[in-house]
Amino acid sequence: MVTRNNFPEVSDEWLYVPEKHTKLKDQIICSVGNIHLINVLKIYTNNTYWGCIHTSINSSGQLLNLFHCKDRKGLSEDVVDDKDSFIKLYKEVLSNKINKFIPKTKYKTYKPDFLQEYDVKFILKPNGTYFGTTALVNNAPTRGLYGSNTEEEYIKDVKNFGISILGRFPTEEEVQTHIIDKQIHALSANFITRVNTAYSNVKVFHRSEINNGT
Repeated sequence: MVTRNNFPEVSDEWLYVPEKHTKLKDQIICSVGNIHLINVLKIYTNNTYWGCIHTSINSSGQLLNLFHCKDRKGLSEDVVDDKDSFIKLYKEVLSNKINKFIPKTKYKTYKPDFLQEYDVKFILKPNGTYFGTTALVNNAPTRGLYGSNTEEEYIKDVKNFGISILGRFPTEEEVQTHIIDKQIHALSANFITRVNTAYSNVKVFHRSEINNGT
């Protein structure tokens, strides 16, 4: 794997800070093939545990972040706090999700000519078709308004989520309603905090925390 310490690494959403005097390979929590777990970050909403984000790095140096709600895959706070328990779950279940996520790192983005005060971007699959939308609302990145691949999938998604996109890009009104307005409401209704687990030597901070000087 890539072991050079070219950190702190900054993405559109996160800042990654390892221990300065320790090689990155020695800060790995566990490995599954060429996927290496380097951080587990607990997420709280209004001081109530909500789930976790785990960060991995692959042999090409790609950083991969995946969120899992506490209600899925047995990710209670007790499990996340316990290093051995989380490693067991990561090796048996969570690492498989990462392997499915890796192809999406090849996706590209396109900026529409509206709502750029929110840095709106459309995510495009490698074949150029629409995948989803990202935006930055009050320094908090958000993603949603996903596309459907087939008519059958479109009908199912509309039934389950109220909207989906098929064979086109979203309109300005759709992005405003289903991305911007929903995020503004969520941010006003919820106070989100993040805590690095004790066994994570590489610390991860949200960009909004850095911007706020925390």
